[in-house]
Amino acid sequence: MIQTAYKWCGMLLTLLLTCASQCFAQLPLSQFKPLSDSAYLAVPEYHTGNKYQKDAILFMDMVADTHPYYIKPERRKEWFAKKAALLGQCKDMESDEAFADALITALGPLRDKHTDITTVKRMQEARTAGSGKENADAVEAIDRSQVMSPHNSFYDYRFFDEESICYLQFNRCMNASDYPFDKFLNDMFAKMEESHIKTLVVDAQYNGGGSSQLCEMLLEHLYPTDKTKYFTTYLRFSDLMASYNPRIAQVKKNWEDDGHKDELYQLPTPKIPADYQQPKLYEGKVVFVMGPKTFSSAGMLMTLARDNHIGTIIGSKSTFPPSHYGEVLPYRLPNTDVLGSISCKFFARPDTATIDDAFLVPDYEVDLSDKAAAWQFIVSHFSAASSNTKAEN
Repeated sequence: MIQTAYKWCGMLLTLLLTCASQCFAQLPLSQFKPLSDSAYLAVPEYHTGNKYQKDAILFMDMVADTHPYYIKPERRKEWFAKKAALLGQCKDMESDEAFADALITALGPLRDKHTDITTVKRMQEARTAGSGKENADAVEAIDRSQVMSPHNSFYDYRFFDEESICYLQFNRCMNASDYPFDKFLNDMFAKMEESHIKTLVVDAQYNGGGSSQLCEMLLEHLYPTDKTKYFTTYLRFSDLMASYNPRIAQVKKNWEDDGHKDELYQLPTPKIPADYQQPKLYEGKVVFVMGPKTFSSAGMLMTLARDNHIGTIIGSKSTFPPSHYGEVLPYRLPNTDVLGSISCKFFARPDTATIDDAFLVPDYEVDLSDKAAAWQFIVSHFSAASSNTKAEN
């Protein structure tokens, strides 16, 4: 038993999952793997159904087998209780778009940017409509009147010497091709030290996510790595995951044969390398800005800041749950032009006492739609001259 466990665990650590960290609507169509229906061809319910009923059957089974939320048998029972009504609705379905809407309704609250559904037509229309529009309101110059408007960059910063503030706008958790984030941070913090900057503002109100590694790079400059409490990550093995990497099918079998049929696999906590060198820690005030568009890895940054008591969060209540599902597997239903993505991991926040909270509440509620007023709030509460700054760190 132990040798078997070591075998599949060793295999797991070498597997490459075909997952996407960005919104699935940005993925090329070639990355959406069609669900196989070979095991259903002899099933009367599948064989006699129309194309929407066929794909509804595949969809129901795939969600139950893949999403970490449905690891519990009682949840799967509730999920399949929706099946008869969905198949009845599909009987007179007339378009892929109507079918996609029916699946979205069936998903209920599990639908988010990680687990979502669209159609080829909708995706193409959205890409055409969004071409050149994403940064339509972005500004090139970072002047005082526009400081909190969206900047046309993945990340940039500006010093406000009179207030002793470094304003970092962190828009995407992705490395800029001409300026990797680790070098950007090293340069920024070195210049902050030279200029004796007393407050760092991390504005992530436009950040929809990407690679969480960039967020960890930022935290390394703010808090000791060996004391930082991170998310606990759980993986659910599934047939969909195995279709991307067949070796996972064997790992899944070994896991279940060892008595873990209805149980998530806890991924090992990454260890700090022996040669790791902690960056010099910034000792000033830290302010995080969170808005309705803050999501995924950027949301994880906010949660880690809260649970490790790093700085102060201002802005609006989060649109994400602090403990959440993620790491998407894209798929395509074979009988229609419906595309989807589904989470395969569960990220449990460090603060176990609040693990089931539905959202993150900022320390200060601030209306971010009024950019000038929001910036003035930051200056009045967190600048070097402010006298009523909340105690931090």
